[in-house]
Amino acid sequence: MWVSRRTDYASRAVLALALADGGPLKLDELAATTEAPRSVLEQVMPVLRAAGIVRSARGPEGGYRLNHPPEQITLERVVRLFEGQLAPIGYATRSEPDPCPEIVERSLKETWAEVRDATIDILGRATFADLAARARR
Repeated sequence: MWVSRRTDYASRAVLALALADGGPLKLDELAATTEAPRSVLEQVMPVLRAAGIVRSARGPEGGYRLNHPPEQITLERVVRLFEGQLAPIGYATRSEPDPCPEIVERSLKETWAEVRDATIDILGRATFADLAARARR
């Protein structure tokens, strides 16, 4: 699975907010902390806000905050938001898989489904609380 830069920067932003222990971070602070371009964060933060992962407030005391405790936000949720399906190939998706040749149905499809399931399992277990704890070490 290849993760886009937008997904990487969005994940970094959520991690930075988890490390901020509830305090708001302005976009410039997020850019500095995550080493992500402000221009990309300007694109990903509204997506995270619309998904209910973060919230924002205006004004001198404003900025971005997590909308839920970091224990409740998984890396899978952020990755799916930007990447969509986590299957490595179209015929291994759970929802409306692409048709595949009979030889693939009898052989490769099962392996690609295992890759999909392992990816979902790993990303689903990775909460931003755990990731923040790892970053603090």
